[in-house]
Amino acid sequence: MSDEISIEVDIPKDENGMLGRECLECERYFKLKPGTGLPTDYCHCPYCEYEGSADTFWTPAQLEYAKSVALNNVYEKILRPALDDLTKSFKDLERKTRNSFIQFKVTKDNFASKLPISYYNEEELETQVTCNSCGLEFAVYGVFARCPDCKNLNAFLIFSKSIDTAQKKLDIFLKPDISAEIKEDSFKHIISDCISAFDALGKELRRIRPELFHSRIKNLFQNFYALNETLDGLLQQQHSNFDFVLKMFQVRHLYEHNLGVIDEDFVKKIPGYEKEIGKKYTLTSSEAQHFIVSMLELKSIIENYFDQDNS
Repeated sequence: MSDEISIEVDIPKDENGMLGRECLECERYFKLKPGTGLPTDYCHCPYCEYEGSADTFWTPAQLEYAKSVALNNVYEKILRPALDDLTKSFKDLERKTRNSFIQFKVTKDNFASKLPISYYNEEELETQVTCNSCGLEFAVYGVFARCPDCKNLNAFLIFSKSIDTAQKKLDIFLKPDISAEIKEDSFKHIISDCISAFDALGKELRRIRPELFHSRIKNLFQNFYALNETLDGLLQQQHSNFDFVLKMFQVRHLYEHNLGVIDEDFVKKIPGYEKEIGKKYTLTSSEAQHFIVSMLELKSIIENYFDQDNS
């Protein structure tokens, strides 16, 4: 007969049905939603290269909780009945020796009804996404990560969400009750937000596959012309509005570094504005809208390039 006792413990999820996980290798925390994604007991760390059985991803808090629940089960099913039987035996002995020369007197302290349970709360994380490849819902610290189920990189999904947010902002600013001054000021922020999101995407792609974007330029994805050269003219060949996107990247540079005033450097890169030097470039709503659509097309080109070289 085996001396081992098997006790099943249900690990609680948070209010959104998410289960905390911790990588055995890098010890970083993430969450996923059981029942979504692939039907697998195998898991990949979204931060590092570790992968293994889902049973290797328990957090220390979950293990302490499981131990405390298991000990309570052992106490209730084995130890407490044994202690009760022992107490009953001593009471019987006390009763039998009551009038004897040698008497036993048993004093019983009250046993705890239950052992303490090590309850815990799952941590709050910064980014929650649904994998567009396998459907797994998961949450991570930071922004970019790989899907714990299928290992699909979420960087392009995060970029698309950023562009969606820019579109929603533009829709709000275009409402009739918004003043013309606020509208005009908002357009530069729309352009800047899109390029910032593209730059963040680029940094993540370069971190993962630096050989695909071999350039000494630090902020390569902010420099549309240099990025196109790095990719051997790929963007100019495939993007339907290459010249427009190039101009908007330079307009963003104007607003970031010259308060939107057209200078000689702008004219060198975007011919046709020689007579406008010293004047402020006025962004329009149609340009902002056109740029949002163009950035999604740009994302598709970069994603295809990354996936082809990553396969």
